[in-house]
Amino acid sequence: MKHFKTVAVIATLVLYVATPTRGDVEIEYGGFIDNDIRIAVDRVEKVGIDRNRTTLGTDLTVDLVPSKLRLVADLRFVWTGFTRDTEFEGLTDLARVSPFYIESQAAYVEVRSLVPGLDVRIGRQIVHFGTADMFNPTNNLNPLDLEDPLNFGKTIANEMVRFDWMADENFVFTGVWVPVFQPTLLPPSARRALGDRMAEFPFVSPDTRIEAERLRNVWLRNPDSYSIDLPSVHAIMPAFSLANSQFAFRVLWTAGLFDMSLSYYQGINSVPVAIKSMSATYPSDETSPSGVPKIGVQTDATLTFPKKQVVGFDFAGQLPFLDDAGFWFEGAFVFPERVEMTFDVTEVAPGSRVIRGETVTQEPFFKYTAGMDYTINEHLFITGQFIHGFIDELGAHNINNYWVGGLDVKLLKERLLLRLFVLGELPHEDDDLTLDDDGDGKVDSPALGATNDGTIASYVVFPQATLKPMDGLALTLGGYFLFGHPESKFAQDAAGASLIFLQANASF
Repeated sequence: MKHFKTVAVIATLVLYVATPTRGDVEIEYGGFIDNDIRIAVDRVEKVGIDRNRTTLGTDLTVDLVPSKLRLVADLRFVWTGFTRDTEFEGLTDLARVSPFYIESQAAYVEVRSLVPGLDVRIGRQIVHFGTADMFNPTNNLNPLDLEDPLNFGKTIANEMVRFDWMADENFVFTGVWVPVFQPTLLPPSARRALGDRMAEFPFVSPDTRIEAERLRNVWLRNPDSYSIDLPSVHAIMPAFSLANSQFAFRVLWTAGLFDMSLSYYQGINSVPVAIKSMSATYPSDETSPSGVPKIGVQTDATLTFPKKQVVGFDFAGQLPFLDDAGFWFEGAFVFPERVEMTFDVTEVAPGSRVIRGETVTQEPFFKYTAGMDYTINEHLFITGQFIHGFIDELGAHNINNYWVGGLDVKLLKERLLLRLFVLGELPHEDDDLTLDDDGDGKVDSPALGATNDGTIASYVVFPQATLKPMDGLALTLGGYFLFGHPESKFAQDAAGASLIFLQANASF
């Protein structure tokens, strides 16, 4: 009853502050149509169309009471451009012949100056922490949208309650509560990281990895005797409870030429990690070259989302002694929950034992991004960043280093933009399995991570040209190319295909 009275008092106060007259209402709106065609040109079995998508979007902002009450919403209708496989009856169903889905990045109510200096925002929204470009280790409230590699760094809105208290123009305190967890949207190619029969084991201990690999070699080294299915993967979502809600605080202030902040987040890692892999046998219809029936192997994999705490800080500003070049640094101390994985192939390899080992330890670790940008003149702009710890890397044992560089060339009075971005993985030692039981100096396993080939590295090259022949219209032609070692971050199968794309966007 007390909770009901509290909600009623707040609602009454909001209505009192925000009761509008018809003349107070101010409406702003916009819209766009975007068409996106992509062709997979490399790292696929056959060159073909990868995307054929059209998006119709609209944005709406309504000030019911100027400087007091605002409604903000956007809505996007996305037509996928591919008819789903169907029985004949499905050909009479428009939802299967021309599939579409709806998404929204904003649908919230904002009350300003609920009390002096305090703003409240309730509803579906994106709350961004951090100052770095795309790679923000302090930004954990919204899950990532990794489905589209061309929109890398994009986040997904979630239902939240946000409070901003401004003590003065140079000091802001922000508090955010996220009642229900939402996971990262993974690309379709991510399944290959688990679905590859030769995928690398995530165990922290090298000895545990080697022990598991010896067991898996029972069928990896005898492909004529076994028929290996793609695994069935199940993700265990956190329970919808107050204990699993997320919250964060941030203090933002200005000191001289720099904006600075300190933040704290308690919640759940939005990228899942493996906790179980269980394999069983079944009678297979396949036979070996000698005519002997093969043994079928089916694996069930289970994923979970571990909890974590993050203490972050960042600062950004301009450097007068470098001709006002921009500079930023963003760092986060991550305190993860311990995760253990079970590997059970006792049915496939009789006499073996169930293997258990850590995949994430409780050891804290540090991730950071440092970068600079500089406007050379009205035509040229450059930027660069160093990244310690990629967005999907969790655990002190699992942190690598990356770099990104970008160049913008503006021509024809900014009607033509030529852009080149390159993202690279710094060369580092491949964490190979030293599995040589027979002592011949050669690796005894065909699995990934057992190649003994020294260092690995990979690169993403992302060129594009955008022409704006008239206001409100943008035409873009570009490419997204992946290079490197097949076990590396950006060149493994799970990274997807290299693409050529054509986009047209009209907006008002």
